[in-house]
Amino acid sequence: MKIRRLSLLLVVLIVLVTNCYRETTNTVLQQKSKSQSNVIQLLQQIDSLENLGEYNATVAKEYINKIEEFSNEYPEDPMTPEFLYKAGLLAMTVAKLSDNKDDAEIYCKKALHIFDDIQRVYPDYANIRNCLLNKGVIYDDILHDYENAEILYREFIVKYPTDSLAVNIESYLQYLGKTPEEILGDK
Repeated sequence: MKIRRLSLLLVVLIVLVTNCYRETTNTVLQQKSKSQSNVIQLLQQIDSLENLGEYNATVAKEYINKIEEFSNEYPEDPMTPEFLYKAGLLAMTVAKLSDNKDDAEIYCKKALHIFDDIQRVYPDYANIRNCLLNKGVIYDDILHDYENAEILYREFIVKYPTDSLAVNIESYLQYLGKTPEEILGDK
């Protein structure tokens, strides 16, 4: 009799634990789905604006912040590297178009951090080489830190010597940091 009660109690306990686990799993999946849906909606809004030739810094910043949260919560999601890459590109755009120097610097750092994270966490990501190239562009075109730009461009050339951009970058390095007058004077 005691064994039967103990067995019955054990079965009830297993059912309760299983139900709690299912509810927790369902809640986590629902939260992830909702977060992913919000990210995709922002991305669609950004793409629609881009198609119209418009730019909205507020929406771009919101997307970047949402993606930083999403990637911290769900780094294993297959869409995370692509979401991050778009966030890095948007951070570059925010920095480049910002009238506020502090804001530009913040978003340059965000873009560099995002591209570094992609390279570190997702080394097999399809646009991994563009992450390295974009870091060079940030230093070159936005921060005007030509020394770091050159280091990154040369790293790109060494890592991806057969990439068609490597040849262009190699040619470009002779003009890095020069004014148009200096370039014309070189010819």
